[in-house]
Formats: sequence, C-alpha cells, structure tokens
Amino acid sequence: MSMTVSASPASPRRSPAYRRLCAQIFGGHIRTLRVRDGRPLAELAPKAGLTVEEWRQIEAGQTAYAWECVLLMATALELDRSWLRYFARLYQGAQEN
Repeated sequence: MSMTVSASPASPRRSPAYRRLCAQIFGGHIRTLRVRDGRPLAELAPKAGLTVEEWRQIEAGQTAYAWECVLLMATALELDRSWLRYFARLYQGAQEN
C-alpha cells in the first residue's frame, strides 16, 4: 500500500476557513473597541470613508476590506500603533494571497 504525500501541503493561511476566522476576529475587535468607547456607527463610518452598512459587515467578518480601510478604521477609533501590528497580521490572514 502506498501513500501519496504532497510536497507542499496547503497552508492553513490560505484556506477559506482560516480567512473567515481572521476576518471575524478582526471584526470582533473593531466592534468591541467601538462599543467600549460608546461610539455609534453613524459617527465612525464616515470618518473611515465607509457607509454604516459596510462598517457593520466588516464587524461581522462578512466582507473583504482593503488595508487602507483598516488604517482608516483604526484612525476613526483613535487607536494607537500597537493595534496596527496586530491588525496587519489579521488582515494578511484574511486575504486570499
């Protein structure tokens, strides 16, 4: 009995489940930070160049977003740079490449 082993196993970072998880974690952090500060979507979304519905979808981990969007959301939430490194890892994990 022979077993075929792939020379390059699929990276979990490229799986759809991993991308969804990263997007959901990112969205959860954004939602938690916004709610903690008591800031309404109607106030923050325009500051990030988003509609309320787009912001809501990102919080729910249901949509793809550009890195510029991450930066604008962090700026709207007035987050310090320590969050950006963490968000960068989540962003990379949520992307297809």
